[in-house]
Amino acid sequence: MPVPSSSLDPAVLRDDVHAGITVEDRGFATFPVRNGDAKRRIVGAAGVFRNVTDEPMRIHVRFRFVDAAGRGWRSETLNDWEAIVNIGYAILPARQTIEIGGVLQVDAESADRVAGIVMYVLEDALPPKPFVLLPARVTELKPAPASKDEWDYVSFEVDNPGLTIREPDYGMVYRSAEGRLIGGWFGSHALWSDIDTALPEGESERYRQGTSRHTMPTWLPPGIKPDRVTMYVWR
Repeated sequence: MPVPSSSLDPAVLRDDVHAGITVEDRGFATFPVRNGDAKRRIVGAAGVFRNVTDEPMRIHVRFRFVDAAGRGWRSETLNDWEAIVNIGYAILPARQTIEIGGVLQVDAESADRVAGIVMYVLEDALPPKPFVLLPARVTELKPAPASKDEWDYVSFEVDNPGLTIREPDYGMVYRSAEGRLIGGWFGSHALWSDIDTALPEGESERYRQGTSRHTMPTWLPPGIKPDRVTMYVWR
């Protein structure tokens, strides 16, 4: 099971968050890799972000793992930029909140050093209108067989009130049984060049008007349940 970690003193966490965005919650956890390799771990991180302005924003979210002294992950050998882990992009409507998260597989020694996360939230230019942010209903989580290096999958439904969407971005955030943020996943054709090879047979990534059902690849924490996953689709 994922092991949620306690956060550092807020004074140690020097977030770089764009004006107009607030971080309302954050969390992270470590959990074992599927093949049982004791030398590896997966570290997840996630946050809840709110647009406090009256205009929609497109944001780019990243996080950096830090140790108990606030030093960046692998700071002895890598500079801060190289220690930053990308999460992804999202449309954030005016006066609304979204959850964004990611996971990274690292060696066990590095995972043991992680004591907190620093959030980086930048604003990007909005894509041509119309843009969309659609909540998704997770219907099934399909972990890969134990000890096999294969993708996990999430099945979900989306209600699209507008025109057909093709190849959108998608993202999930995971919470523990106690409701704590423990990580997430972000998928995008722009950032994941070979995503097509991971898609299940029959998945078109065509989100027609009305309700459509889809299955996409992901990494899942062990034991996670559908009611502990928040999911969005956007472009």
